[in-house]
Amino acid sequence: MTRTAKERYDGQANLPVQDPWFEVTQLTSGLFRITEPLCHRWVRANSFLILGRTRDILVDSGMGVAALRPIIERLSSRPPLIFTTHAHIDHVGSHPEFADSEILVHPAEAMELAQSGQRGLLFPERSAEEVEALRRAGIDPSRSMVGAIPFVGYDPASYQRAPVEPTRLVSEGDIIETGDREFEVLHLPGHSPGSIALWERSSGSLFSGDAIYDGVIVDNLPGSDVNAYRATMKRIAGLPLAQVFGGHNAPMTKAQTLDVADRYLTSRL
Repeated sequence: MTRTAKERYDGQANLPVQDPWFEVTQLTSGLFRITEPLCHRWVRANSFLILGRTRDILVDSGMGVAALRPIIERLSSRPPLIFTTHAHIDHVGSHPEFADSEILVHPAEAMELAQSGQRGLLFPERSAEEVEALRRAGIDPSRSMVGAIPFVGYDPASYQRAPVEPTRLVSEGDIIETGDREFEVLHLPGHSPGSIALWERSSGSLFSGDAIYDGVIVDNLPGSDVNAYRATMKRIAGLPLAQVFGGHNAPMTKAQTLDVADRYLTSRL
């Protein structure tokens, strides 16, 4: 490791150990929310395990800092179908653990999923101006993606998301069933080209990934499209929603979801 690289990782040398790494919350009798509380809030994503009569669905898989599969196996004896809302690292980090499962993704995200991803657990370096702007906005400009490590001896520099070959490409209108529940795939681009969601019309439940969530909406990443995002927000606002399970932060009611969509649309006039 070069001296520059070593200096970059010195800030993670004395991270505390956090065990258990995951926080699991049972939302209903057949729905669990799984998070990694010690990941930086920018990459602290939600995974949702939906238990069905004949098939389970895991919506996204988090950062993959620690092994997720043992957690899933404690909650269900069946290997889940993996539904990929989009291929950003904080949503697909544990996908390689489920390479023997059915892995679904939109065609526009398939190539990214099939390539090696993030190396190490550092955010890109920022200029002094960018750091100051973040501080003014009340955002911690930390270089580290994690505030702890999952076990003694864990090396954050060794982290790398392995490539994953999807087994099925899905897009608008495709149906995914669990034996007792039926979900429709919605294509909701804007955050990324192939952002997709699971929509259960019978319950008004939307598993939206990063198309919408309770927080600052990000539309300035490579592949983001503000015009597409505006159309997506209008579409979401027009759905007969009861609850939304977003890719970050707590689930939202219909009123909360409409407020997020309205604030985004107003800010992008």
